[in-house]
Amino acid sequence: MAEGKQIRLFLIDGTFSGLVTAEIMNWTGHVFKGSRSELGRIYQREEAQRTGVYILLGDKSDGSPLAYIGESDNIASRLKQHAAKKSFWSEVVFVTSKDGNLTSAHARYIEAQLIQRAKEIGRIPLENGNEPTGVRICRKQMLRI
Repeated sequence: MAEGKQIRLFLIDGTFSGLVTAEIMNWTGHVFKGSRSELGRIYQREEAQRTGVYILLGDKSDGSPLAYIGESDNIASRLKQHAAKKSFWSEVVFVTSKDGNLTSAHARYIEAQLIQRAKEIGRIPLENGNEPTGVRICRKQMLRI
């Protein structure tokens, strides 16, 4: 039987529709959610300067949902590139590590797993042009993240 977990949400703007961070107690990960209209503020956030994985969420021109999954050693700089080249997205969610122990290899592995699972589930189509295979990392290492 799975154990219960406590999630701490911080509504930076006081509402869930604004910038939000989330942490699970006794987990080193850090989740951040924000809208494209708040990119200037997101770029300045400390967690956006870290290595992590991200999901861009938005709609196609016909109104159907679309997503893009990626990884970067600096989330903010990658989002700047996407802001200039990808117009479909309106929200971003990214995961980094509170203690800086998420490496590029970890991020590539997580990205590959997220893309694989998103395609298996098939709920929202991905705009990703490639399908990364990930990095072979011992499962024990991944459990420490």
